[in-house]
Amino acid sequence: MSQSYLKRSRAVAHLILTSQQLFKAVTALVRRHDLTESQYNALRILRGAEKRDEELTQAELAERLIASRANTTWILDKLEDRKLIRRKGHADRRKNLVEITTAGHRMLSRIDPEFESLLAAILADVSDDELDSVLGIIGKFAFN
Repeated sequence: MSQSYLKRSRAVAHLILTSQQLFKAVTALVRRHDLTESQYNALRILRGAEKRDEELTQAELAERLIASRANTTWILDKLEDRKLIRRKGHADRRKNLVEITTAGHRMLSRIDPEFESLLAAILADVSDDELDSVLGIIGKFAFN
């Protein structure tokens, strides 16, 4: 095996481990608020869309969540049961628009400080320049 292969393999293994650790930390945080990571992500996406004055259909949200439409339906059903999101009609009756509610905003405002603290702790020894480098490197990853 070449040194290049070994280095790449080690890098991928470290990325996977780091990703799993980050996922566990975020999952533990949002579970304290009785949410799944996907539900939390959906709320954040909807809040961002609202800030940009953008309306999202359920299908568009599924794309941003990188989730199947069936899974997105389940996620939204759970959020809607808790009054954290609302589905609205669309000119095309086959589509639903989805928006975050005031209760959803309140939920995120409770989680945001905890999430900020988590990120600060995890990334305490990482400079802004290093974060820029990491993002640049990740942006070079090629998937078919």
